[in-house]
Order: sequence, then structure tokens, then C-alpha cells
Amino acid sequence: MRFRTPAIVFLILVAAVVIQTTLFGMIRLVTPDLVLLVSILLALTRIKPELVLAISFSAGLMVDLIGSSLLGLRAIVFMSAAYIALRTRERADIGRIATAFWAGVLTLIGVVLLLLLGTLFGQSTILGEHVFSRLFTVPLANMLLAALIAPSLVRLVDQDPAALRY
Repeated sequence: MRFRTPAIVFLILVAAVVIQTTLFGMIRLVTPDLVLLVSILLALTRIKPELVLAISFSAGLMVDLIGSSLLGLRAIVFMSAAYIALRTRERADIGRIATAFWAGVLTLIGVVLLLLLGTLFGQSTILGEHVFSRLFTVPLANMLLAALIAPSLVRLVDQDPAALRY
């Protein structure tokens, strides 16, 4: 039983990284950031907050190692978004729409933070191409995905069929 939850979280993160880098990497119009979304949604589970932050940091490092971005950039962004999610998770407990909106706002914060830190470290520029479309499409796509997968993900990780029952 004690080994089951870490194994489930690890499999979910690996699946999210694989889907993000392969399937969503080919889609250019609307691309959700699935790994960031999973990092945010883990704040709704019963996992200790310190472990949620460590998992989010590790997920960001996985994405950084697979991609061509600066090592640690997404790790810091994902961990920061997870920290804000942990501090504000009571706002997402009231329903599926509230959870989706909450995840969308946190994704927007993560995208803006990634854009700002990327600009500071020479990875991207604030005035680069497709910046405004990323600022709108990624949070909207994550909002829709959160409405679909948040209750199932929390129930699967917590191993509680009554978790986030809406």
C-alpha cells in the first residue's frame, strides 16, 4: 500500500511528460502544458506539501532534460506554480468549474513566470512570436483539461473513490 501511491504518481508524471513531448509537441495551434497541470492538480491530493513541491521540481527537470530549454527553468516555474496551488487549494474544492478556473489561472501565472525567467536568462523574449497566443491558449487548454481530469486524477492518487466527487 505504501508503495502504490508513489508508483501511481511516477507513472502519471511519466505519461504526462511523454504525452507533452510527443503528441502535444506536434500540435501547434492549441497546446496544453500537461506536466504543469499535473503539478498543479497534485496540490489537491493528500500528498504532503513538501513532496508535491519535490515532485513538481522533478517533473520540471524531466521536461528540461528532454527539451532544449535552460536546465532548471521549468523546474523552478513548476515548483512555484505548485507552491501557489498549495497555498490556494481551498479555492478549488467547491466544484469542477472552480477547479478548472483555478488551474487556468495558475497555468497563466506559470506561463508568465516562464516567459519572464526565459527572457532574463536569454531563452526567449517577451516580444517574441506567438507570445500572446501562448498566454491565452495554454491556460484555456489547461482549464478544459482540468475540468475533465481533475477528479479522476485526485481519486486515483488518493485511492479514495469519494475524493473530489463532482
